[in-house]
Amino acid sequence: MNRTAVRTTVSCGLVLGALIIHAPSGLSAVPLPRTHRPHQPQVSPTEQYKLRFSPRPRQTLVYSLQSRMESEGQSFLGRSLTLSAQADGEIDVFIRQVATDGVFTELFSPGIRIFLQTLGRQDEFTLKNPPDSPVQVIFDRAGRIRDIKNVETLEDQNPMNFSILEVLRCYWPAFPDRPLSVGESWPDHKRLVVPFQGMSLTIELEITFTLNAVVPAPEGRLALVTAAYSATLSGDREVEGFRGSFEGSGTGTGSLSFQVESGIFSDYRLDYIIDGAMVMRKAETKVVEWPFKLRAGASLLLLEWR
Repeated sequence: MNRTAVRTTVSCGLVLGALIIHAPSGLSAVPLPRTHRPHQPQVSPTEQYKLRFSPRPRQTLVYSLQSRMESEGQSFLGRSLTLSAQADGEIDVFIRQVATDGVFTELFSPGIRIFLQTLGRQDEFTLKNPPDSPVQVIFDRAGRIRDIKNVETLEDQNPMNFSILEVLRCYWPAFPDRPLSVGESWPDHKRLVVPFQGMSLTIELEITFTLNAVVPAPEGRLALVTAAYSATLSGDREVEGFRGSFEGSGTGTGSLSFQVESGIFSDYRLDYIIDGAMVMRKAETKVVEWPFKLRAGASLLLLEWR
């Protein structure tokens, strides 16, 4: 299927969902001529849907990836915390095998471009992973990444001090473990650890996905899902006899489009903001603090499948 058709599918689903949720009011009722219509089955409001990660074996899913992370403020001893990291590119997911308890895939990429910017410095590079040396990723049927193997080819090119695959693990959506009706929700938890200035910064995401609607689309039924995020950031280290720690929290939103019959998602987007402070303590006494703000976002868009 071509890329225009996929984008049309998502757009049609969102438009139909908006029309269902926001029906126009204040319109006059006009009698219509009685016509014979074939019987159509009634959809129960309690009908349940299986949103399971169940692509076809030997299928290839081509996703575009975009992510960004920006921070501003001050860290230890008032040092600037202003930085920006962005990534965009393509990820090809080959479905090698589908089992009752998992989906075995091979990931490769013609290129993921990385842009890093700090005060007085800019870096740009591209990560590539050819089909003859794919990263092997095992998903469970809820779409959670359970194992990642054969990462050497990709990570040997990576000049950053954290794995791009761990970022993918954090931003790949998870699906419910049981069938759901419209209006029901399911939880997920993600953790991303980033080395920074001699400490491990930990970002924890508590996510609540809610099935808002299921609408018709050219490929079958399209499930429209929203996501609400609760985010925290933490990390600490010793600094010249003081204890320095990052302390922050925030919220965010996201959306997910899932093709029910195909068992794959076609669009996933998220954004969140964390407000916090770099706090210096002597024993248990707070001595000084510097505020900071962290913004992050990502999207995965299905370009084609073959």
